[in-house]
Amino acid sequence: MADPRYAHGHGRPPPEPTGEQQALLPRVRDEWVGHGLAAGPADRAAAEAGVQDVYLGAGRRPPERVIWLGSPMAGSIAADIRAGRLPLVTRRAWRALPEPAGEAVLDQVPRESPETDLIMLDPLPGLGGLERYRRWNGLLGRLDREVTAAVETGLGKAVGAAVEQVAPTWQDGQRFPEVAALPRLGAFRPRTLGRLAQVAFLAGCGVLEPDRHARGLLRVGQAAGEWWPMRNSVVLTERPAELHRDAEGRLHHPTGPAVRYPDGWCLWAWHGVTMPREVIEDDVPIRRAVSLRNSEQRRCAVEILAGRAGWRRLAAQAGWPRVGGEVPDPGNPGQVLSLWCVERLYDDHLHLLLMTNGTEERDGTRREFGELVPGWIRDPVRAAAWQIGLTARQYRETVRRT
Repeated sequence: MADPRYAHGHGRPPPEPTGEQQALLPRVRDEWVGHGLAAGPADRAAAEAGVQDVYLGAGRRPPERVIWLGSPMAGSIAADIRAGRLPLVTRRAWRALPEPAGEAVLDQVPRESPETDLIMLDPLPGLGGLERYRRWNGLLGRLDREVTAAVETGLGKAVGAAVEQVAPTWQDGQRFPEVAALPRLGAFRPRTLGRLAQVAFLAGCGVLEPDRHARGLLRVGQAAGEWWPMRNSVVLTERPAELHRDAEGRLHHPTGPAVRYPDGWCLWAWHGVTMPREVIEDDVPIRRAVSLRNSEQRRCAVEILAGRAGWRRLAAQAGWPRVGGEVPDPGNPGQVLSLWCVERLYDDHLHLLLMTNGTEERDGTRREFGELVPGWIRDPVRAAAWQIGLTARQYRETVRRT
């Protein structure tokens, strides 16, 4: 852990952060967000050197076995195997990995002498006492929140959810009570990047001097993906081979995997919502989209299909009931408005307003699009007015909607 003595003196409280020190925060934030969202091969030599420092700095003997695997899913399974929980690794978990990746886990991870403990990974317990000082605590809290939020949005939340979705259930544990009693080491464990960013920030400010344990954690966080340090072995994983995000930093790819790991494990996502592969890559029928149990996935699947086929064609294929008739659009001469009941799709009393853009695209066409409106609105003109903050009367008097 970091040396609790302040770098500028023995135990004396630090002065208020200077403007120069505060200006360092965005740079450190961006650096550690970059580490958390890095794609490309891990620096294995640097990561293993960092592991040595982590163990020695914690007063532990370095691990006898270093196991490298190609994804967090593989690493999670490996950690459970090292905990003696192989019988509880579910079929869903094995199916999530490509066959060669599953074989690599079985080949590389020993099953004898199970390990049931993880060594401490907190690089800075108690922030070295700085949480007692308002200005420092505010800067450190902001740094942690911003790094964590960016990495969770861009990768961590989706990966963690995918790993947890294939975890054993209580029914699995009932079949093997002696195995279920052992701790689950394979649970997804984020790399505490926000905490590591705090250490780097304080070191850069010259306020605290990281000790060997903290320096090792920094090196591993910079060089590798998720990892599980145990008593006599450590499981390290590669970073993504490919990572795609939208303009808001959310995991997203319109035609393929949003994240792909070197062992072939992938996740598909649409603007931050993980999706079944076939919805992203194949031309699935509308009945498949509306059959998805998760309402967010249903919404995204419909958006994807509407982008391919158009909203009007999609509404006809889906068999959504129309609310009222099709009416001329007063704010867009020559175009029409229509309302469709989509409460089965969104698990809420909502209507879908279909309209045409008021301006032409570069190719001379006009884009048709849909907007959700409250279900109590049953008049298409009132719906069009509501979604731009006007009354129906005001909208009817509009010269042209853009």
